[in-house]
Amino acid sequence: MECTDKALILRTGKFREYDVWVRYISASRGVQTAFAFGGSRSRKRFGGCLEPFSHVVFKVGANKTGSYQVLSEGSLIKSFNSLRSNHRKIGLAANCVKFVDSINFDNDSARRIFELLLQTLTVIDAEDPDDFFPLLFRTKVAFEQGFKPDFTICGRCGKPLFGNHNYSFDIEKGVALCVECDPALKGFAVSSFTLRTLSWIQDTDPDHWAHLHIPSEVRSECFKVMDRFMAYHLGLVWEEAGYRRV
Repeated sequence: MECTDKALILRTGKFREYDVWVRYISASRGVQTAFAFGGSRSRKRFGGCLEPFSHVVFKVGANKTGSYQVLSEGSLIKSFNSLRSNHRKIGLAANCVKFVDSINFDNDSARRIFELLLQTLTVIDAEDPDDFFPLLFRTKVAFEQGFKPDFTICGRCGKPLFGNHNYSFDIEKGVALCVECDPALKGFAVSSFTLRTLSWIQDTDPDHWAHLHIPSEVRSECFKVMDRFMAYHLGLVWEEAGYRRV
């Protein structure tokens, strides 16, 4: 039985002369792999639809035994041409796409992660975001997965974390701590500006991030906090242009 699926293509590859395997994220079913037989030469059924970063609509079925999915045809919605013509933008988009392809998430999260990736590719295509942009995307996805710390209050005493002070962040428990509760800053030391930045990311979407200017020291703290946070809670680290499970 065939169904229609909106999708964003993550990666593709040939497995025979004219046949293509397609890894994509579906708005309704999460990350999927399917086969487009004759896909590399069929302009009528797949014209312009089988390139990474493409936003498409697929007709999806299964083989006779139901052991794998088959794409019968596809229609291109958007190809993000500006993104494709710029090597730097390709690198930003590839980082985000590889992250989505590496994490484990259920169908309940699929639509939101699909929407976030679509918004992110749209911004990269239309704007010129800086190299920090993929971290903002990864951070937002981690928060959408349920790993959502409250960066505005102390996780121990409940005191609001205001003012230009240093605080600490407990990676394992996912809470920020005030200096009274962690006077020696045994957790990961962070500034109030870093906490406010991470809190702001929680409450905004990618179309707000393109022109965000963050001081280098705050960028460094955000990267270190979220890199360790995602390694601990999602089991992923960036290594040699890809994500590795730990």
